[in-house]
Amino acid sequence: MVLLDLADASWFPLLMVVFIGGVMYLLYRSMRHEIGKIRVPRRDAESPESPAEQ
Repeated sequence: MVLLDLADASWFPLLMVVFIGGVMYLLYRSMRHEIGKIRVPRRDAESPESPAEQ
């Protein structure tokens, strides 16, 4: 079987580490992009629906 023959190659573990590292890097970039979109209101900003005003 060809796949098992590849797993015995001396360069295969290095290839797997590079591939998994690339996938992790792409996931990290995607996560940073999505987190960058989140806007959290400041605590000291006045809210129009504040319970103290009612």
